[in-house]
Amino acid sequence: MKAELECRFAQRKDILKRACDRVGSTVSSRKMILTHPNNHKTSAMCVIQKAGSTYWKHVVAAYRRHTQSIIGEDSHSKIVIGITEPKLNTPHTLFTFVRNPYTRLLSGYVDKIFSINPVYWKKVGSKAAEIVRGKGNSSAGNASCGSDVTFAEFVDFILYSNDNKMDIDRHFNPIHRHCGFCHVDFDYIGKMETFVDDMVFVSDVMGLLKYDKSRDAVIHWGLEGMHHMIYSNAFSVFTSRRLQMERCGVTLIEGLRVTWKRWQIRGMISMDLPFPLKADDDQVTFERFNELAQKAHNESDPKVLSEGKKRALREAYGSLTYEAKVRLRKLFEPEFKMFEYDPMPDYVFGKYRNVDKFSFFDNKFLRD
Repeated sequence: MKAELECRFAQRKDILKRACDRVGSTVSSRKMILTHPNNHKTSAMCVIQKAGSTYWKHVVAAYRRHTQSIIGEDSHSKIVIGITEPKLNTPHTLFTFVRNPYTRLLSGYVDKIFSINPVYWKKVGSKAAEIVRGKGNSSAGNASCGSDVTFAEFVDFILYSNDNKMDIDRHFNPIHRHCGFCHVDFDYIGKMETFVDDMVFVSDVMGLLKYDKSRDAVIHWGLEGMHHMIYSNAFSVFTSRRLQMERCGVTLIEGLRVTWKRWQIRGMISMDLPFPLKADDDQVTFERFNELAQKAHNESDPKVLSEGKKRALREAYGSLTYEAKVRLRKLFEPEFKMFEYDPMPDYVFGKYRNVDKFSFFDNKFLRD
């Protein structure tokens, strides 16, 4: 298995090198997280948002806490370096993870705009609503907050921003603009599509499996993280995000219903398990809602979860115009070659038909 994975990583390096020879260099100012050195050799991870970044931050943080408790304040365990030079010559073992650009873009939309995320509603959603709809044409109530921006509107905003050379948030900016891929000789390029195998292999190479705390973090966040994710998603709606959410005209029940849809889109709760609360259940506690969500997750059929994720992709991209799809393909074109992704997958360019009226995205707040 190890030899097979080594071959997989070697092939990815070769594919990237040949692609860079064809597409040219990419500009990047992204940073890298360095772990504690083994015999003065350091492992460095270039972290890309929406490509396992949360997992790696948790695991590396656990590793750093452990190594610092052993060796004290070691400068190497804190180093952050930027990739800005034409060539980066280091003694480090370099890692990164990438992801299919179409699934990454939808994931960014779901987590930052569709979900209960007032910070990104204001930061991105309100701008998208203003630019795409026009200043006088945004729907009342949620427009100034950006909480009701659709995926089609979000994509139009990203394309508009790219065409007009506006800054694009790092969660949505194409992967080929991160990490200086054509300037840096990465030793290992993992993929979210083969995350478990790649993650365990890379964690071992980085030395993360040698210590109890970091090994436990690998298992918890990499293999058993969904229960915690459900807990933290629900908790934030009841606590840190509730006030701003309600100021944007979104009630607690509406926020919880959207959170339930988020879990269905992400393949954490089956789409055949409906939202368990009624409109007048506004006295529900976090403990009760978390209990209902954890139970639904445990009862979800893996086959239905997988089908739900595929259907969500088709529904989201089915809402785009053909022109928008073609423009997205052009935006992502370098990484199709660099990381060997399909530029025209059926879930983007195929026809989507809703045969049973179930929708992940339509009228997410269920308002008349």
